[in-house]
Amino acid sequence: MLLHTLAPGAVARIRSISADAPVALRLREMGLRPGTRVRVAGRAASGARVVAVGGARIAVDRQTSALIEVDPA
Repeated sequence: MLLHTLAPGAVARIRSISADAPVALRLREMGLRPGTRVRVAGRAASGARVVAVGGARIAVDRQTSALIEVDPA
């Protein structure tokens, strides 16, 4: 399942990220890497997701969140 399909409040663990190298690096720098547990804190009308990772909240646009494969946690 993909991150952009999760509803607010859902908790998941990142399985893989299928982005090109610069985008994947930026996501890792923000703490979004395989094995990380995330909670969808919100959803924008544009399809973007706000995810909680540890104590941080990160906004991920719809196109990028469609590249992040997750497993329910």
